[in-house]
Amino acid sequence: MRGAPSQRPMSPPARGGFGLPSLRRNVCPHFYMTGSRGAIPIQAPHLLKGLLRQPNNVSRCQLRGGVHLDDGYVNDVCLTPRFNQCVFYEDELTRE
Repeated sequence: MRGAPSQRPMSPPARGGFGLPSLRRNVCPHFYMTGSRGAIPIQAPHLLKGLLRQPNNVSRCQLRGGVHLDDGYVNDVCLTPRFNQCVFYEDELTRE
């Protein structure tokens, strides 16, 4: 069977990123953090919970500029797929 093309068993289609979910879609697009040097860019959403534990970082919402968000609220709403249930997010949708 050297000349025959190799037969591969049926396998699921390959997905990028080793089949991991898109972590960014589980983070509110209006959420950001500030540290001692200003806004912290969020290019690695899986590191956000570690950044939350650092006492010098402040969680904020772009929809409410001066509001400091509680860590518990951020973990329960902003960093979950339920971020669209946030009161700030709902207020923004009703304005449009």
